[in-house]
Amino acid sequence: MLGFSDVEDLIGGRAAWTALGLPTEGLVGDRRRISGYVRRVATVGADDVVGALRSLGELRFPVPVVSAGGVLVGAADPAAAGLPADTPVARVMVPAPGTIRPELRLEEAVHQLRNDGLDHVFVTAVDGTLVGLAVTAELHA
Repeated sequence: MLGFSDVEDLIGGRAAWTALGLPTEGLVGDRRRISGYVRRVATVGADDVVGALRSLGELRFPVPVVSAGGVLVGAADPAAAGLPADTPVARVMVPAPGTIRPELRLEEAVHQLRNDGLDHVFVTAVDGTLVGLAVTAELHA
């Protein structure tokens, strides 16, 4: 299209684009969005067993449980790693953990996390795809 090879259809506009966690540019762009401050984290699947949690090493925060498409479906508490290795992750995970969206401004995210007394939160796109983990102590608004 007019010499461009990488063209996107913005159904839903820029708001939908940023809600999906896709990159933006401009005066503000991604610089002050929470998506720029998340940790990439190891995940397990709901079909995995607790042994998969143990293989991740020392766990400080819950481990995201994702579908085959990367959608966050639950979280496994680090204490679950102490259960028998053949215990299904689906039996120990907390379903549908709280999340925030990647387009949220850093300052708003920090304010929300502090008000809620949370030391971390998962960041997911509007379609539920895991973007990463935001750790409150690592965020400086």
